Amino acid sequence: MRILCPEPTSFSSAGLDFARRHATVTAGEMGQAEFECEAPGYDAVLVRFNTRVGEQLMRGGHLKAVLSPTTGLDHIDLEAALRHKVRVYHLRGQKSFLKQVSATAELTVTLMLAVLRNLPQAFEAVKQGQWEPGPFRGREVAGKTLGIVGCGRLGSKVARVGRALGMRVVTFDPYVQRLPAGVERTLSLQSLLERSDVVSLHVPLMPETRYMIGGREFDQFKVGAVLINTSRGTIVDGDALLDALRTKKLSAAAVDVLEDEGQIVHHRRHSFIDYARENANLLITPHIGGATVESVEKTDLFILSRYFKDQGIKT
Repeated sequence: MRILCPEPTSFSSAGLDFARRHATVTAGEMGQAEFECEAPGYDAVLVRFNTRVGEQLMRGGHLKAVLSPTTGLDHIDLEAALRHKVRVYHLRGQKSFLKQVSATAELTVTLMLAVLRNLPQAFEAVKQGQWEPGPFRGREVAGKTLGIVGCGRLGSKVARVGRALGMRVVTFDPYVQRLPAGVERTLSLQSLLERSDVVSLHVPLMPETRYMIGGREFDQFKVGAVLINTSRGTIVDGDALLDALRTKKLSAAAVDVLEDEGQIVHHRRHSFIDYARENANLLITPHIGGATVESVEKTDLFILSRYFKDQGIKT
């Protein structure tokens, strides 16, 4: 059995060692073009977000599985996988397992605190030899209203931390019946946006959530509110977000995800990064929500174990 991993730095050493004990693994950094040439000769590919898996890899019948230890799957052509009978191993829907993984929720809270307390700017000033607290006076979260859009596994974790920090927490999620203690349900997205000092997005990317936060929604935000997005970049209309930041409708935003992240991976350019170079009110991290030592190792081993079990291999 042969497995190709074109981005080994995205995986844990424990996961790759585990794979090598049960299969022949080729692991080396590859660009998209090289990967597309090599992958059709393998039984399975082991990928995360930086590698796209399209229909051209699945034609011919040799590739049998795509292993992606992620909940987001927009880097994989799922319809083509179904047509060509390529099995996709992923984390979506693995509720009992995912309860053990808190990395993205923790990053959400980190980004909220960092942007409200001006931490990136303060550290940059210290590195330049400055030691003045005045220019970096930030805002506390206690007493503020945190709006959670999507109160499932991750949204619920963030909501509980918000409550522990003394925040009022409201949520909009028509699909969740039970909410964490102290969390108030709003009946519309507009109501949540109008009330919230901080809005945090925790919804999957689906047709109904694509661009769910656009120009009309930014008009509904409180003036000076903050947006946090650790979900998917395409949930937010990027041009509308940059406009809201330029006009100070939003005081700041912090995002771990961007629409078309491939622009950065392959071309080193993106409009958000261009904006952030000149403006301090946008904080960007490179899709590190789930990238902790603990979560990467757990998810690698979980996906690989499921795959080998289906192949009849005892692990």
